[in-house]
Amino acid sequence: MTSIPVELPDDLLQFVDQGTKNGGFTNPSEFIIALVAAANVKQCEIEQALMAGINSGPADPWTDEEWQTIKERVGSKSVK
Repeated sequence: MTSIPVELPDDLLQFVDQGTKNGGFTNPSEFIIALVAAANVKQCEIEQALMAGINSGPADPWTDEEWQTIKERVGSKSVK
């Protein structure tokens, strides 16, 4: 396994320390490896979803009503 030196600002170092303790990891390296692995999985899921959308066929334009519904749904989930 290859190692890479990483310098973290204090707030991120605290995050790593807390995540190591709360997640039951043996050391910060294990926690960071888990974060990178999770990010890799998420990236693959996003790419698969995008490709599924591209391969699903031609897109139909959304109506003004559909846009409004989406805006309301997204607006209701935003933090104010």
